[in-house]
Amino acid sequence: MVRAMYRLVLAAAAALAGCSQTDNNRPATLEYITEAILQPACSQSVCHSSLRNERGYAFDTVEAARRSMQGLVTKGEPAESSLLYTVLIRPIKRMPYDSPLPDKDIALIKQWLDDGAPGLFDVAVGAP
Repeated sequence: MVRAMYRLVLAAAAALAGCSQTDNNRPATLEYITEAILQPACSQSVCHSSLRNERGYAFDTVEAARRSMQGLVTKGEPAESSLLYTVLIRPIKRMPYDSPLPDKDIALIKQWLDDGAPGLFDVAVGAP
């Protein structure tokens, strides 16, 4: 009986491990970064939501993020990106200021920038 329970627990753990997403298999896309990282971390009603639009930036929808990030990302020069500077490098008032992004999220944003920020410049702002 104990052996059967042990096997059941091991099987459940293996199944959960197989279903969970690792840091390396998250998609470096505008849509994923907006919905999984920027919306929960940056688009609260008092910060960068379409309602508040703090400093002209909104990250609560993919389209709002696209408009906002076109001014924060330097096409072809990821190291010059204001987005990367704001979430990673800036020593004072790093964003989000109350809870900086986890390293794995910053790494995904950096990968997206290094890949040329797909989805940001290849769609006209305001296009469906």
